[in-house]
Amino acid sequence: MGGRDRRLFLALLLASAGVQCHAILGPSPVDTNWRVVDSPHFSFNVRPGSLAEQNIARIGEVLEDQYATTLRSLDIRYSGRISMFLYTSAADGDMESDRSGTAYPDTEAVSATTGPPLDGNLFLLLSHESNHVIQQNALGKPGTYFLSEGLPSTALSERFYPIGATMLYGWTATHLAQIPALSLIVDDDKWNTYDQQVVYNASASFLTYLLEGRGPQLLKQLQPVTSTDFVRRFQEIYGQSLDDAERDWRVFCASRAR
Repeated sequence: MGGRDRRLFLALLLASAGVQCHAILGPSPVDTNWRVVDSPHFSFNVRPGSLAEQNIARIGEVLEDQYATTLRSLDIRYSGRISMFLYTSAADGDMESDRSGTAYPDTEAVSATTGPPLDGNLFLLLSHESNHVIQQNALGKPGTYFLSEGLPSTALSERFYPIGATMLYGWTATHLAQIPALSLIVDDDKWNTYDQQVVYNASASFLTYLLEGRGPQLLKQLQPVTSTDFVRRFQEIYGQSLDDAERDWRVFCASRAR
C-alpha cells in the first residue's frame, strides 16, 4: 500500500467513525430502490448497477472474514444478521462524505457510502462500522469515546488488506509527538478538544496493542468503564498504571518502525 493509500487509511479511521457512528435508529428514510443480496451474516442492500452490486461477492467475502475475525479475536458471542445499506455517494445517502458510514447497533444495521475505488479504505470503513454492531451487541455499550471509537478498529483482519495492526503501529511510530497522554483522551470531556484523527488512531492502536499482548479477557473488562474510573480500573485490570502501559506501547511502536 503506497503513501497515498496510507494517508487515505488514516483519514478513514476518522471518517468512518463520525458523530453518528453508533446511532440508535436505522437508516432513514429507506427507499425501495435496492437489490438485496444475502450472505451468512449480512443482508446487503445495494443500488442496482452500483459498484457495490457489481462487487458484492468480494464485499461479502471480506466482511464475512471480518465477522469471524472479530468474534475469534475478542472471544465474544454474537449470531445476529447485519443489514448493510450501501449508498453510491454522500448525496445518495445524505452522508458527510463519499467515504463515511453510520452504525446502528440497536437495530443491527449500517449505512455507508461505497463509491469507487474498491480498495482497502472502503473495506476498512465497512469493517469498522460492522464491528460497532457486533461489539456493542456482544459487550454492551462502551463507557468512553476511547473504547467506542477505538475498539471497532481493533482486531481488523489483514487477510485481504493491511488495514489492521500493521498500519496502526506504523502510524503511531510516526506520530508519537502528536499523540496526547492517554490519561487525557480517556476523559470524554477532553476527547473532542483534540485532533480527532489523532485520538481515533491512537485509541485503536493502543487497544490493538493490549489485545495482542494481553489477550481479550482483560480488554473486554474496559468496555463499560467510564472516564471517571478509567485510570483506576485500568490499574486494577492490568496490574500496571495506564501511564506505564502507554510508555511501553510507545516504545513498542517505535521499535517496530526501525
